[in-house]
Amino acid sequence: MFGPKSKLVVLFLLPLALYLALYSLNQRTGLLDRLASLSGLEAVGWVTVPGDWAKETSYGLWRDYVALWGVRQENKKLRQQNRDLRIRLMRLQSRAAEVERLRGLLEFSPPPAWNCTGARIVAERLTPSDALQTVLLNKGSTNTVHSGMPGLTPAGLMGRVLKTSPHFSKLLLITDPNSKIPVIGTNNRTKAILKGKGPRSDLQLEYVPRNRPLSEGEIMVTSGLGGLFPKGIPVARITAINQPRDALFQKVLAEPVADLGGQEEILLLRQSSRNPPESWILDPASMTSLD
Repeated sequence: MFGPKSKLVVLFLLPLALYLALYSLNQRTGLLDRLASLSGLEAVGWVTVPGDWAKETSYGLWRDYVALWGVRQENKKLRQQNRDLRIRLMRLQSRAAEVERLRGLLEFSPPPAWNCTGARIVAERLTPSDALQTVLLNKGSTNTVHSGMPGLTPAGLMGRVLKTSPHFSKLLLITDPNSKIPVIGTNNRTKAILKGKGPRSDLQLEYVPRNRPLSEGEIMVTSGLGGLFPKGIPVARITAINQPRDALFQKVLAEPVADLGGQEEILLLRQSSRNPPESWILDPASMTSLD
């Protein structure tokens, strides 16, 4: 059995003998030098390659981030420019449409002894409880607007002024049940009274005898009777004709030729050769109730 000292000597001599053996082998063959060279190169490679990869990856990520940030800023700027251009285009289209509408109004020639003035529609049917089919205009008595004045577009009649204040007025539309207009057919020259039946109903031609000719599609214009409207303003187009057997009058339906719900500006006609009329088709009692 080896003692403690013997073990220490063995532990010292064994590595020394191994070292000397390897040293002698290396002196004869150079094996350890070649091994060290290969292993050192491999170690250097394994250390260098991950470092270079990390460097390139970090640089690429930073470069892409900066480029992406620039692209985002450019996209944001382009989106804002696109919104601005779209808003500008909508404004230009709105102005072009307004110019076209105003051109149509300016090209309208009033009948002899009638003057015209323009007005803008600022509101439709002031309250839900308003029983009348009216629109609010931005012209009033200070602009020489008075009740009874016809309101029209280049396409046809819209109604007449019902009530005025110093700076505003209310126009009663031809679709209102209180509206009654003397009209005459452009083809057959048959006379009738055009009455409103409400905003979602057709107009109705009243007091058309059975023997008087009318045709679908015929345009009815103001007849000029009573002098409240100039003669010849288009009002409605006939859509249906019915002749009940036991009735004295035909049942004739029509539609307005003017777009009553899509107007922004209208023309108001004023007689220049006579005093303003105090009433229209309605009798004084009806006018009082309408006010």
